[in-house]
Amino acid sequence: MALTINFMPAYAQAPAALAALRADVDAAVAKAAAEGARVVLPAGEPELCDAFEAAGVAVARADASFGYVYGNDTAAARLFAGEKPIPSAVTGLAADALVGGEAWLRGKDAPKLVYVNGATEPVELPAKVSVAELAKTAGIEDAKAVYLGFPQGDMVAASSEGDVLLASDVVRVFGADCCMADELLRICREYRHETCGRCVFGHEGSYQMATILEDVCHKRGKSGDLELLQDLAPMMEEQSLCEVGRVLAKTVRETCALFGEEISAHYARKVCPAGACDAYKTFHILVSKCTGCGDCLDACEDGAIMGKANFVHVIDQRKCTQCGRCLDACGEGAVVKAGAKKPKTPPRPIPVRRKK
Repeated sequence: MALTINFMPAYAQAPAALAALRADVDAAVAKAAAEGARVVLPAGEPELCDAFEAAGVAVARADASFGYVYGNDTAAARLFAGEKPIPSAVTGLAADALVGGEAWLRGKDAPKLVYVNGATEPVELPAKVSVAELAKTAGIEDAKAVYLGFPQGDMVAASSEGDVLLASDVVRVFGADCCMADELLRICREYRHETCGRCVFGHEGSYQMATILEDVCHKRGKSGDLELLQDLAPMMEEQSLCEVGRVLAKTVRETCALFGEEISAHYARKVCPAGACDAYKTFHILVSKCTGCGDCLDACEDGAIMGKANFVHVIDQRKCTQCGRCLDACGEGAVVKAGAKKPKTPPRPIPVRRKK
């Protein structure tokens, strides 16, 4: 059984394995040659590829745009046959052993290079670390969840005690101002672009999950959307041919279990509890700042603003289309955009309390 070392990043912007490789290329090349290993490297790294090939190590030059696919054992194994990297077995197991480049170089229990919340440079963390330490590293005091990216796909509550094992290059920490429906939609879109299209549950399932969450976040959600996600996720975990579909399904299942009430509030109560989704934000005119000048009244093309000269104007939320023209027109800073917490405004225009 040939050993295949995978140096492809799970995210193009988070190449922890490549960072570990560059620390000592000569030692890595010598080790791969001694073990008779093969390596998967980005085609955009010709110098690294040449270094291994010069030592007689077989190299698969992979297209970095595929991203997640190279964390998939069955997909990466196909590269040496010159085929498109797609899964070849329902089991998701490759014929040859495949290990991640960072784990191969640094050891399974060695500290891991991790990109936290989209940072351009990795931080070194213990292989086992507490959720609280991850939140501290991200600089978020009011964290409510931590996401361990592909190939783990774990969504962990910030209140969780004990350590988690880091097997991913990417960690995201979500604060109180993050909408978990919107964050889950973002994750689904990333996985969606990495599906190979070979199985219905992995390819179509990821599309359906993203579509459901997009409707939820854009005020088009329907009763039962949460239950639909919860029904689809375990089916995807069982039926997807490769890790991409299975890991996404796991992420969706765990997120729905932890934040189902927050997700369903979007369509059940017509509110984004975190105040993050633009579709659920509303515009208001502050009594303390409005001078009754009429600029916002003139700017509104939907007839959603009530008022006259020297009277505090009021926005009719039933007519407002959230276009934002009133916000741009107001030079007094009286028009504000509010999330979950709304300012108190009168139901109808009242005399202004301040002069222009």
